Amino acid sequence: MSDLRDHWMVGDLLDAMSDEHIPNYVTMIIQEVQVWLAAGISQEYAADTAPDERDMTADLDYLLSQIAWAGTYADILPSLKNPSKQEDAVVMSVGPVILDEGLRMLVDHAALFASGVCRRVWVISDTWVIGDVISYVPHLKALRERGVKIHFLLVTPWNFIEIPWNQEIAGIN
Repeated sequence: MSDLRDHWMVGDLLDAMSDEHIPNYVTMIIQEVQVWLAAGISQEYAADTAPDERDMTADLDYLLSQIAWAGTYADILPSLKNPSKQEDAVVMSVGPVILDEGLRMLVDHAALFASGVCRRVWVISDTWVIGDVISYVPHLKALRERGVKIHFLLVTPWNFIEIPWNQEIAGIN
């Protein structure tokens, strides 16, 4: 068979799930996101708080303040200050920041604001919407051709996995 999907092995998925190639600062950010997500779930189901009373924007501001230390290692987006144009960037696409907005931040930062400097982007998201991803495939291909490696980390309160879209199987090469 010539279908590229035939080349996937269980080991490929397990390798994508391992965090061996993920920098420590990214793993620490993921842990903060997991705590933040777990707190959101517990607040949402608390007897005295209705889900519509939760202020996700304030929650995101809190999360961003908790990971501000990571600005030493990478540009953190969204940010209230101008990123310092580092080789690494972390795009936080969680809570009120929907995936489409996260992907737009990724493209804007890597192609415009840190063009020629940014080499790796870590998208940390609590959702995966194939329609949003498909609409950005041409942009992602262009960034790949410029040497920008994009890592997509899907995070839940309990675990995370890297979506292996840097491989040929993802159709982005």
